[in-house]
Amino acid sequence: MIIESVELIALPNAPSYQNKIYRAHLDTGEEIDLFQQHWDVLLPPESLVGLTPEEARKKRNDKMLAVAEGYH
Repeated sequence: MIIESVELIALPNAPSYQNKIYRAHLDTGEEIDLFQQHWDVLLPPESLVGLTPEEARKKRNDKMLAVAEGYH
């Protein structure tokens, strides 16, 4: 499964800290919600295209750790 496109989707009635999620459109025709957007981790949706969902989650986790450690 490879990510073909990603968009930020606003969730209806969600609390403000969980207002948007990354929705991935896969090469299999499926859509999955990868993770929620964090205000302090700027991750362009297009940077996840071509990755597997697992690789996208790892990329996000690595970015979150870098921000937490002060390496933006």
